[in-house]
Amino acid sequence: MRHGSVRKRIGAWVLAIALLIGMLVTNVPLILTAINSFRPSRDILSSGATLWPQDVSWTNYATVAGKTDYFLYLRNSVVIAIITTAITLVAAGFAGYSISRYRTRVNTVYSSALMAFQLFPIILSVIPLFVTFRKLGLMNTPVPVTILYIVMSLPFCTWMFKGFFDSIPRELEEAARIDGCSSFRAMISIVIPLAGPGAAAVAIFAFLQAYNEYMVASAFLQQPASFTVPIGLRGFMQQNTTDWGQMLAASTLAALPPLIMFLLVQKWMIRGMAAGAVKG
Repeated sequence: MRHGSVRKRIGAWVLAIALLIGMLVTNVPLILTAINSFRPSRDILSSGATLWPQDVSWTNYATVAGKTDYFLYLRNSVVIAIITTAITLVAAGFAGYSISRYRTRVNTVYSSALMAFQLFPIILSVIPLFVTFRKLGLMNTPVPVTILYIVMSLPFCTWMFKGFFDSIPRELEEAARIDGCSSFRAMISIVIPLAGPGAAAVAIFAFLQAYNEYMVASAFLQQPASFTVPIGLRGFMQQNTTDWGQMLAASTLAALPPLIMFLLVQKWMIRGMAAGAVKG
């Protein structure tokens, strides 16, 4: 018994160390970006530079914060990503539940159309949409990019929700209906809490897609006051030179909102899994 317990502990430590090493290797680009953001720009490309900066400097961050509109770009990106995520969660949740629970001809056609639309590159519709939004006076506002990000996210997110709803037993809803719940109340009270991990995965996907997208944003957001982070990062690259120190500092700051989003959603995911274990 004692030898078996020792082996389990050793195996757990070996697994933990292996996972830690894998995490560090995977995040090497992000780690190096954060480390070099504290290095003066003249030392980043120096041949004698060490892994850890000898002179830790906040100059890059001070320049980004005080001499550029980067935090305006950051705010624009976060607002657009949050709105996109919220609307996508609601729309994809209802659509995924309908496809999963109601096998009608309309839902069959709709699910097939989602698959076909997923194969359609959104970039092909940018020119006619550009003309349309310009005539409506919506250029350089969050409206065009938010609408397009929602449209881009909905097909895949709907199928993600459908997969999670398919894994939830129908008997739970039937038991709720026997107790007097309507179909809508059973969905809200029983199915949605059990789909917490699915909602968390959808939220992460929708947020990252809206936050990191560049091509659509560059077409519809052309004034500096409306720029998002991907467009704002382009401003640190000049025609003949690039200020790598400021670029790395801005990139490090850009990684914070997705990290915070993941940490918040991770807690919700764990709660959803725990609720599913209790109610299931």
